Amino acid sequence: MKAAVFPILLLLLISVSAAAQEPNGESAPSEVNSLDEVRNLQSALLIVFKSRVLDLEDREGAIIQDVLKADPAPKGRNRWAYNLIAQKLNKYIRKHKSLVPAKVMAEADYVIYFNVVEFRRILYTYYPFGELFVIVKGSPEKLKPPRVVWRTKKMLFAEDAIGELIKDLKILRGES
Repeated sequence: MKAAVFPILLLLLISVSAAAQEPNGESAPSEVNSLDEVRNLQSALLIVFKSRVLDLEDREGAIIQDVLKADPAPKGRNRWAYNLIAQKLNKYIRKHKSLVPAKVMAEADYVIYFNVVEFRRILYTYYPFGELFVIVKGSPEKLKPPRVVWRTKKMLFAEDAIGELIKDLKILRGES
């Protein structure tokens, strides 16, 4: 009897762990993370704020709606996160000249959005922690809606998140 219970229990544990690893209803980052659409786009708008989206069915759609309505000027503690990210982006812009900063949504070809999840305190200093998204605005003429084309694979500190994006942009555009 004990010999028959063990294989069944093992099979159940394996199936439960496999089911827990696959996301339900949410596209995996590997399906989303393709910067090919921004290869030739020059103008980007940086937006940093804490999203209050709790829609699990269409999380990216809700985030896109929030970002497209958002004020590009950061407020409160988000200014600090914005400045950290902007410093790294500006360094990339000065060196490679393949990106132009936009001041308003109408000027931008795409949006770089950092969703501040929390500020973590490490060694008496606070660090912004969250997710970074690249959102292509889309075009009504071509019937292409706005969509997320890239995002960090996990929650990261702001400087690490923008570092990943810059690394992927350099690879995509053949910059060193």
